[in-house]
This record gives sequence, C-alpha cells and structure tokens, in this order.
Amino acid sequence: MNRLADLISQAGAQFAAREALADPRTRMTFAEAEADSNRLASALVRAFGLSKGERIAILLPNCIEFVLTDFALIKAGLIRVPVNPRYTAAEIEFILDHSGAAALVTCASFAESLAHIRGRLGALRILVTIDSLPGVTDALNWKDVLAQGDPATFAVDTASSDGYMLGYTSGTTGRPKGALSTVGARWATLFITFANEFIATPDDVMLHVASLAHGSGTKVLPIYVRGAKNLLLPKFSPFDFFQAVARDRVTVSWMVPTMVAMLADSPERSRFDFGSLSTIMYAGAPMPEPVMQRALAAFGPVFIQIYGLTEAPQPDLILSKQEHLPDPASGRNARAGVTGRVAMGVQLKLVDGAGQPVKQGEIGEIVIAGDHVMAGYWNDPAATAETLRDGWCHTGDLARMDREGFYTIVDRKKEMIISGGYNVYPREVEEVLYSHPAVVECAVIGAPDPVWGETVCALIVVKPGAGLDAAAISAHCARALASYKKPRRITFLDALPKTANGKIDKKALRAAYASPTPAATTVDAMQ
Repeated sequence: MNRLADLISQAGAQFAAREALADPRTRMTFAEAEADSNRLASALVRAFGLSKGERIAILLPNCIEFVLTDFALIKAGLIRVPVNPRYTAAEIEFILDHSGAAALVTCASFAESLAHIRGRLGALRILVTIDSLPGVTDALNWKDVLAQGDPATFAVDTASSDGYMLGYTSGTTGRPKGALSTVGARWATLFITFANEFIATPDDVMLHVASLAHGSGTKVLPIYVRGAKNLLLPKFSPFDFFQAVARDRVTVSWMVPTMVAMLADSPERSRFDFGSLSTIMYAGAPMPEPVMQRALAAFGPVFIQIYGLTEAPQPDLILSKQEHLPDPASGRNARAGVTGRVAMGVQLKLVDGAGQPVKQGEIGEIVIAGDHVMAGYWNDPAATAETLRDGWCHTGDLARMDREGFYTIVDRKKEMIISGGYNVYPREVEEVLYSHPAVVECAVIGAPDPVWGETVCALIVVKPGAGLDAAAISAHCARALASYKKPRRITFLDALPKTANGKIDKKALRAAYASPTPAATTVDAMQ
C-alpha cells in the first residue's frame, strides 16, 4: 500500500481533463501528469534499479518537472532531497554528498557547478537533466528516461515509518542538517494543512513564486489532490507575479515577508487586476508590522501567517485572515507582532532551560510534538538527541503566550543578546527600527564588548535620499526602548545579505560586523 501515491493517482483520474500544472514553457492536465509521473517512477525502479529508501535529489527552479519528479519519488518509495536552486556549488556538493544521493534531477542552469563537483560525488550514479548539461558527460535526457517507463499506474508499497523527504535546514548557525521526514509525517502534515489553512477547490489556482524546495513546495500536494492548479514561476518579481495573477486568475500564493514587502511597495500593482487573489500565506521570518500594514492596505484581508520549521513542518502556529485586522471599535490592531495560535493536530508548549513549562506571559522555548515531526537528523545522532528530547522537538525559537492562546515569537534562542546582564531580543529592536518611515530593511546582532559583555549592533538599509543618520536612529529608539536595548553601533548598508530561502543572513552579518572593533562604516551611538 502507498497512501500518498493513491491520493495522487485518484486526483489524476478524478480531474483527468483539467489543467493541473503550468509553467512559462508548458501546461499539463491531471491525466498527463499522472502518466508522466508513472513513467518516471517505473523507469527509476525497473530500468535503473533504484530501491525503496534511496535518496534522490532535485535541483531545479520551479517547473513542471520538479512536481513530476516529486510525485514519481512518492510512487517509487524513494526519498526526495530538495536542493534550493540559490545554493552555491559548495552547498550543493555538501547536500548531495551528505545525503548519499543516488540520483539527481537537474537542468542546464547548474551545469557549471555540477561539472566542477561531479567527480567528487561517488554515490551519485544517475544524473538526469530536463534540457542539457554542458560539461557533464554522463547526464541522461529527461525524455529518454521517461521513454523507458510505463504510463500505467505504478506504486511501490510503503509504510508510515519509511522515509519521504530529507530536508536540509538553512544552516544559519552552521552546516545544514538533513531532517528526515517519514511517509507518515507527510500524511499528517497534509491533513494538518487541510484542517488549518484552507481546503482548495478545483476552481483554485496556486501561484508558486518561492522555491518549491522550500515552504511553497509543501503546498503542491494539498492543492493537487483537491483538483486545483499549481502555477509555477521559476523566479520572483512583482511584475511577473501580478501578470500571472491577472492572466490565470490566481487565488492563492505562499511567500516570505520580503516578497510581501516588494509586492506592497511595487508600482506594478496599478497595471494589473489582482482581484482574484484571496489568500496569501507567508512564513519563514517575522513580518515587520509597518510592512504588514502596507500589505493590508494594498491587498485587503487576504493574509495568513504560518509558522513551522524543517523539523516540524508548517503549520504549527497560524494567524488567520481575520486576526490580522484591527478591532472595528477601537481601530487598534491588538495582534500586531503576534505569530498565531496552535494549529489543530499539533502539540506545542513553551519551556525553560530545564524543560519545564513557563508561566503565561513568560518567555520560553517553543517545543513541538505530533505525527508530523521529523524522525531525526540524517547520520547525526548527537544533533538528533539535542533536538528531540522526551518526545518533543526543541525548535530554538523563543516566544510568549497570552491569555487567549496567541503566541508571539520574540527571537531565536541563539540570537538573544546579553548586554550588561540584561536580555535583549533582536526582533524587538528591529520592530522599533522598522517603525521609522525611512528604514527599508534592518537586522540587529550582538557583538563582544569588554564592558557590557555584548553590545547591540544595528545594520540598516534606508530609503534613497532619506538623509537618515545615527543620531536620528538613536533618538528614535530612545523613545520606545530601554537604554540597554538601544543599538550602540549603527551601520548603514546598501542591502542586507539573504540566505537561499530569502531570510536576512545574520550569520553573514555577524561574520562581517560582530567584531570587538567596529568596522570603518559603523557609527558609535553610545550616547
């Protein structure tokens, strides 16, 4: 029995003539997607001899072949290893080597990287490209591989405990770790999604602009099995987003907060009709409140905030559309900065350093339990034992809960700054910085200090021509923050570095700016 494969094939039969998948190159019906995913699954097993449980990597931009490969791996009982297309050659090599991937499905965009590392990937015996792969001599063509398969229904029996996906963390604090999700965990996540976010109908169209290797990819299956369309864009831009929404009457999308900000601030909005867009899910990083207010003004009450992580896939916390809106009587948004309530089907609590529950209103670490939680980290028993303790997944995220059951994440446990014996949560300082109208983007980090232990450093991007200086920032913060929370070092940058998943890369910022000696571009704001 293969429950996930059965769901895919049922959709293929029930919605056969409807359009299922679309990208800028082609469009495909449910019947065609069913046939091609069967062809690939059967070819991988019968023609190429891959066995249940082997790891197969996908290194592709958003495209139809990504989804077909995903479905084929489910049917073949193979473990998918999604690789973010923004990763460097070194990061790609690490994931392929660490996972022991037996096969890779990729395209010409990554030819240079793969030509450089191919000789060092001893476990990789099958390389499939959807187009060409210059410089790589052993690559097989996608169409030739499919030709060796059979379009008839194909499924390898799987158990709930069998591996489904090896998802690598973003590595913001060190080397990425491979979180192994099981078939049972994917099944649980699917139905937690249905219970909490939305249930698609055949009239829905989901636009994927964030990488399918990240959070957006978790929504493909819930959309597909309900007979709705997955529309795939290989890269994000406001123009391409609005054009796709208008053309295909898109109803739902998933993105990170930086994308929401770009859409809210884009002049392209006035050129297109985006009235069909009823749901935008966002996750991956905190949403600055000023950005959220601009987004609500631009799009209306369409936003759902979801929280999750690779080790315990979203949604774990969820903030509904209605909960984003201000109180009709007072006009005040009491949920500003709130992350959400616990999703149905998820167990979640806050604990102190000893693992004991904290009192209401106190800050504690989020720990999560449920059938959707990972089985452990691939080939890393020490990290697994540190994260999975007494049946709970320790997230490293710090939060508080109010009397109504709303959780507010205050920061990452490892990013908390201790200055003069006081705890400073960078997100709190960032929210104040974002409230200044001239601040476009910011990040707060800690740096060693001989007097205070650590000092608060702010890295800021300002609007062109705003003329903002350190004195103005310091005065602005003084009106909202205790003196020990104020940034003591302020650095103005043209842009902040991002991780492959679109988050601000604090690891890179700490490496560049968190030194005992301020950089030449840093202003001392000790007053």
